[in-house]
Amino acid sequence: MKKSTKLRLAGGAILLFNLWAVGHYKIEGPMVLVLTLGFAIAYEALVVRPAKKAEDQPLQ
Repeated sequence: MKKSTKLRLAGGAILLFNLWAVGHYKIEGPMVLVLTLGFAIAYEALVVRPAKKAEDQPLQ
């Protein structure tokens, strides 16, 4: 499996944990958006994209 795929799976696991925390602790309002959508966007932009870009570059 590619590194970006592994990172996305790890991000999905973290997102599932965040959703569990939202339900378990009855979190409401904007914090739910931060824990779900905010995390997903930030993780993709800051972790997965740079790894994918490095993956796609040919070795010299």
